[in-house]
Amino acid sequence: MGILAHAVVFKVHEKYLLIEFYNNLKAIVPFKEVRFVRKSVFTVTKLIFLNSETPVVNLAEAFSIGKVVKVRIVIVEQEKSRIIASIRQASSDFDSAVADISEVEVGNVAGGAIKEIHKDNVILLLEPTRIRALLSLKNLANHRSISLPQLKNELKVGEKLSELVVVAKNLEKNFVIVANAPQTKATLPGKNSLTIDSVTVGQIVGGRVTRHVHHGTLVKVTTHMGGIIHPTDVSDNFDAVNPYLAIDSLVKAAIVDVDKDRRQVTLSTRQSRVRPDQAVQIVDREISQVSDLAVGDTVRGFIKNVAEHGLFVTIGRNVDARVQIRELFDEVSSSI
Repeated sequence: MGILAHAVVFKVHEKYLLIEFYNNLKAIVPFKEVRFVRKSVFTVTKLIFLNSETPVVNLAEAFSIGKVVKVRIVIVEQEKSRIIASIRQASSDFDSAVADISEVEVGNVAGGAIKEIHKDNVILLLEPTRIRALLSLKNLANHRSISLPQLKNELKVGEKLSELVVVAKNLEKNFVIVANAPQTKATLPGKNSLTIDSVTVGQIVGGRVTRHVHHGTLVKVTTHMGGIIHPTDVSDNFDAVNPYLAIDSLVKAAIVDVDKDRRQVTLSTRQSRVRPDQAVQIVDREISQVSDLAVGDTVRGFIKNVAEHGLFVTIGRNVDARVQIRELFDEVSSSI
């Protein structure tokens, strides 16, 4: 579906066209998918051709047998051996046209590509209907179990989203509102099947943020197992998110360490950990021990404590740094 092709009109009815592709496949073009024809008007005085778009009233007058048309395949019904095509959706300026949403039903599942990203939502072009849809960024962030700033940092125009459910229609403005299909319990990490003896490093688990402590965010993974996310393990870009995740938010994280004695796992929501098979831009690399550093390295971290003689900064799970006050500025005022 969505494929553009040329075909020949072989029969004209009052409410639809029958067309044939060059490989002998046939398709139907409903009246509403014709919409207009482009006519060339010759003016003798200026000796130029002007193109005009004229609404189709009578298909027989607008289309003759044997006429070549460009169409887009919009529906393929294999069980009925039927193909529905559209001349309207094959036009070069179709993206700017307003698609008809009258036959879209609430509850339909669809997918589409992101066309615009705004403060609170994204605008999608659904496929193959090309209908414009509105999706809440908050809904998408919750579905991916990441924070809103992190989502905005990762989201790109052109990215394709799937499993979207139509939840409302705005007939006046001719667009639909969609939301991510709720995950079933079968698709979520199975809390009841996880134990401290069965989990492994690298495994992806889900949990709920319960509270914040000085050295990170506590997460309830199962009834008998907890997790902790260090501020430097929240994101690959420290500017993108709050280092302490929101209380009661649901998270999807990778296990980076297992402490069986404390029945606790160390977690990371860095996308480089959660989705290791995808290319992720890492602005702030992961530092797990002092040996990961070399003299002259430039790194970022979070202020842990402010003392009279300087700052203590956490730059990794088990690595803190001290910044002396004379190293904070190139010049220190004599009044300090």
